[in-house]
Amino acid sequence: MSQSRTAALGAFVAELKIDDIPDDVMETARIALTHNLSVAAAGDRLAEVAARWASHRRGGRGARAFVSGRELAPPDAAFVNGWLIHARAQDDTYFPGLTHVGAATTPAVLALAEAEGLALREVLTAIVAGYEVAATVSRVAAASTTAHGFRGSGIYGVFGAAAGSALLLGLDAAGCAHAVGIAASMAAGTNQTWVDGSNEWQMQLGAASRSGMEAALLAYSGATGSTGALEGSSGFFNAFARDSALAEEVGEGLGSRWATREVSFKAHPVCAILQAPVTAAAALACTRAEISAATLTLTPAEAQYPGTDGVPPFEDAGAALMSAPYCVATALTRGGVTVDDLFRSAEPERIDTTRRVRVVADPHLAPRQFVLEVTWTDGRWVRLVGDGSTAAWGRDDLSASLSRLQQEVADGIDLTVLVECVFGSLDAPAADLVGAVVAP
Repeated sequence: MSQSRTAALGAFVAELKIDDIPDDVMETARIALTHNLSVAAAGDRLAEVAARWASHRRGGRGARAFVSGRELAPPDAAFVNGWLIHARAQDDTYFPGLTHVGAATTPAVLALAEAEGLALREVLTAIVAGYEVAATVSRVAAASTTAHGFRGSGIYGVFGAAAGSALLLGLDAAGCAHAVGIAASMAAGTNQTWVDGSNEWQMQLGAASRSGMEAALLAYSGATGSTGALEGSSGFFNAFARDSALAEEVGEGLGSRWATREVSFKAHPVCAILQAPVTAAAALACTRAEISAATLTLTPAEAQYPGTDGVPPFEDAGAALMSAPYCVATALTRGGVTVDDLFRSAEPERIDTTRRVRVVADPHLAPRQFVLEVTWTDGRWVRLVGDGSTAAWGRDDLSASLSRLQQEVADGIDLTVLVECVFGSLDAPAADLVGAVVAP
């Protein structure tokens, strides 16, 4: 390698301009921003701990928490808002890197942009920078780091937040490289949260967002990151993936591949692995007969992902939305999965139905492929095969999602105002974006 990996990433971030970003990538960035803010506006029921935490922060100024509008210091706002965006687990996902890029990148970017009086054009450019950097770091090692117990969103999200923040702060290539290097030391988060049913899964995204911003602010203040932060013998990839050679692919295709195009969106408040199976199950929902048995076949990595085989009752909504048996059973009997369903896993009827659904692994399936077989008590039998493809959302898909979410957002928030802000003038203040998801 002629150039350190952090230097390559730093140069990309420092040189990125809005005119460099293809129109379709910018459109995806706008859709992602709207989607993530809309699920945050509908996430307060699942983020009560974050609200209580924010109420104890004193003296912060410059940025606001979504929904409540509480004024906070930018790093604290990033923490709370990352929590809110991820509260429903319905935020966007970069599947190749097993990372929720938006919930880590967007809160840091918006908090800094609001504090600095920046506009939508800077916000969108910074979001794309963050998505691209988080993607190139995560996709080369996500499978390996997950196998070692680390959660992709926790350890990779920090890079997106650092890159987006560094761009907004106007750091040069060396400064952006330092921000990314420092972020490598702030990566954290394990998947034990899904095993034990705790709610750490929500705060991990807030922590990644805040830590990434702090990494950029430290670089802005003169702090330096390790030159070999990623590829070094004691660097990120050796520590988290046990393989420093993985770093050789980091940065490939930056500015031409545009991983932002590969971001996928969620129609249901369930794990990304379960989006397609739940959609299929919902289409099969029938009230004429009970489920006799159902089998969901996934790839081994997905079938064995922590929490996928969970069975009710669940103490935390996060365990419910991760459980393939519970989410499939709910979709088959109720035509979908809502946030309300996540809190009702202890009902005897739901427990009984869930026990009729099993998850199996098939090594012949490709990532995101699945097979769903269902038998009803009246003798009907159906077998559906999902091809694993993820179609990019357009504005019609976004509009349909917003229509569903409008019923769940906090009183006084009108998501049409959010759409007008995001798809309006690039000169619109970032503060207007935040204001669109603050309840009066």
